[in-house]
Amino acid sequence: MMIELTRRQSLCLRYLCRQDSYSTVAELARHLDVSERTIRSDLKAIDAYVREHGGRLLRVPGTGILLADGQARRTRLLASLDGASVGVLKREERTATAAMLLLVRPITTFELIARACNVSRQTIIGQFDAIDAFFESRGVEVRREQGIGSYLSGDELAIRRCFVWLVTNDPERMQARDTALRELPATVLKEARALVERIERMQGMEFTDFEALRLPLAYTLCRIGENHLLAREAASTNVLDRELLSQDDPYLSALLGLLEADISEQRERFFAASLVLAQRTTGVGRMHRIETGEPDEATLISRDLIAALHELHVIDEGAVQHLIDGLTTHLRAAIYRCRNDIQVENELSPQIMVPIALLYDFTRKEMCRAEQRYGVCLNDAEIAYIAMYLDTIYESSIRDTVALSVLFVCAFGLASSSILMTRLSHAFAECEVYGPMTEAEAIAFMRGHDVDLVISTSDCHFGSVPVLTVDPLLSQAELEKVKSGIMQLSYSKMCSYFLRSYSTTVQDRDDVHYVRDFVEPRDIQVNVACSNWRHAIRLAAGPLLERGLIEERYVERMVSAVEDFGPYMVLTPQTAYVHAGVNDGTHANCASVLVLSESIPFGPHHEKRVRCIVVLGIHDKEHSFLLGLAPIFEREETISCLERPQIDVATVLGLHD
Repeated sequence: MMIELTRRQSLCLRYLCRQDSYSTVAELARHLDVSERTIRSDLKAIDAYVREHGGRLLRVPGTGILLADGQARRTRLLASLDGASVGVLKREERTATAAMLLLVRPITTFELIARACNVSRQTIIGQFDAIDAFFESRGVEVRREQGIGSYLSGDELAIRRCFVWLVTNDPERMQARDTALRELPATVLKEARALVERIERMQGMEFTDFEALRLPLAYTLCRIGENHLLAREAASTNVLDRELLSQDDPYLSALLGLLEADISEQRERFFAASLVLAQRTTGVGRMHRIETGEPDEATLISRDLIAALHELHVIDEGAVQHLIDGLTTHLRAAIYRCRNDIQVENELSPQIMVPIALLYDFTRKEMCRAEQRYGVCLNDAEIAYIAMYLDTIYESSIRDTVALSVLFVCAFGLASSSILMTRLSHAFAECEVYGPMTEAEAIAFMRGHDVDLVISTSDCHFGSVPVLTVDPLLSQAELEKVKSGIMQLSYSKMCSYFLRSYSTTVQDRDDVHYVRDFVEPRDIQVNVACSNWRHAIRLAAGPLLERGLIEERYVERMVSAVEDFGPYMVLTPQTAYVHAGVNDGTHANCASVLVLSESIPFGPHHEKRVRCIVVLGIHDKEHSFLLGLAPIFEREETISCLERPQIDVATVLGLHD
């Protein structure tokens, strides 16, 4: 089987072919405008391709990557890339290409998309559900007219945000950018380039990612030229609020004045300005360039939040400065809304609160401190978005620390094993991967190395280390199983790391916390037989419901949350922490514990097993039972204790962190 590279992997290898010295992962990531995580994943396929063509890729920790062969070998590698199928795109790249064609063309056909992706028309038709889903999730509809083609229908601001997402945030943004560069008029691209260069001269700094600004500005100019204008109510976006950043802001005034030469409509200028303000520059931040005196409350709160994260893990602020800037901007807008009685409610809040429950509770506690210091009281919807920023900053900072150690066990020959490993490379992402090895070699290896997960082509057991058994043919379903297993294990490892950091750093270590500090004896049930997770949640909530601390609708919302978001509530091994929102029918801060006689499958697809259900009644943001209880249930001693048949209520009450 011949190794085929994606377009991005080909670009990466071309870059390496032209380098005479070691290139770091960071340099490759900057060159291709992708994350270091993406580069590390791509290098597995690139290494296999180079070896297949008789070359060697040297990877020296702390130094970088280098093609070890002479110029003749490099020339042959470049020739092989030139001779390869130029348009071989993976499924995600096809989705990005199709979405971009729909955005920039008034009418797009299956044939046109198929030619752009170098696949059959039927392949595109079969994949179109993913393209529909991409736009639908962003409030845009793909309409079709028989014999004519497909086109987009929806709010103009939503359509533009789709474009911005594709070229700035989408994992396949390089493919989306290439498509945009081919499809947008050359004159408009040239005009947008000149505009970005004028902005850089005005502010005395360059943008870190030039194309991330040039392409959205070019698309904006195209839409204006085609008379697709923003509605008047869209003049203020969630990135830039006209009232918040007023004309008294010297930088904004200068920026709007500069844009006026190219964009006559005021609301369109504000949108273009929001695109500029969202970009990161290579120098000092915008707020430091403007002599505004003392930092405002948003800046101070942002600093406090980042300092609190620092207590859990060292944050490389330079690497995440664009996220910190975004957090500060959001806080500034949220404070403005708060003080002008503009209450934001957003249906996305539960989708943020549930998957990042620990960071959400952490954010609630920190924002309580901000309320005491600065008199700023934000609602749950605002806090949910702040938590999203903090979670992204935190996860970006701990990525290397909590990377999974994965061992690949395969009974086949080296060539077959290497091909299987290459096909799994995208699922491995940032994992530290060892192998392929035989089962005997794996046993010996694990005597001296910590391994989080084993992926094997045959049934085998390695003590307490989980094993994912995959079919050697590696169907799409098998690949999805591997991705799901790695994602869940990675999430569990991150939660454990957070709880250990929180319990040893944030809390007062002279003060031991017991379950009895959070849960009353009458709200604990032990040795309960139940095989259905929905019924288990209702049983666990029973004592709180009976005393009127929560309502029936609160219980149903907890069940719905699991059905909607999956097993994210299983934050520590064998224990699920279920809750609903403050406004879902809870009358007091309360908690209950249900210990089952046997572990049961938990989640809509039975993704995890649990032995314990903790119900959290959340009434106000001043209290965080989750951050009090989770460090207790995360301990190995607690996990072992919950499995004892003779466990009683007194034992549960005495569990501590």
